[in-house]
Amino acid sequence: MAVKARETLEAKQLNLVAMVILFAVIIGYTFLYNQVMNAMDNYQLKTMIGVVALMVMIVAFLLSLRFITTTYEMTLTHDRLKIIRKIFFWKKEVADIGMNEINELILLRDSKKVEGTTRNFTLGNIEGKRKYALHFMRQGKICCAKVQFSGKFYDSLKKQVKIE
Repeated sequence: MAVKARETLEAKQLNLVAMVILFAVIIGYTFLYNQVMNAMDNYQLKTMIGVVALMVMIVAFLLSLRFITTTYEMTLTHDRLKIIRKIFFWKKEVADIGMNEINELILLRDSKKVEGTTRNFTLGNIEGKRKYALHFMRQGKICCAKVQFSGKFYDSLKKQVKIE
């Protein structure tokens, strides 16, 4: 099984809007926490609220890391397209699509509604990586995979599935 094309999609950059929103949430959360703590006299209640606030911040931090560190590794062979999602050290194969299952590969904005499931394997607006809709048959239904890759990978995939 020879590899025809391979590409890694990673979102290293955090855009300015996301940074401003994150900064505003942290400032607002800190201000609200200080207001609540200064208004209370019961130390037992203060401790419980402090622990809950700490847990909320830890969960929010882990969720933000999940979206910042997600990468997709796409491997195209002569008969399959495999997509592996990596978050830190965890790897999971999230898509395995056979070339004979693929119906069409079109730009995402030209995509139409499908009767099966739609899965999203995009990471945002990355320069040089366009978003496509990959329609394929799975269990008698037309499903969609929203994918994002370079023009070179697109040409390789288009040539493999013989789409005009």
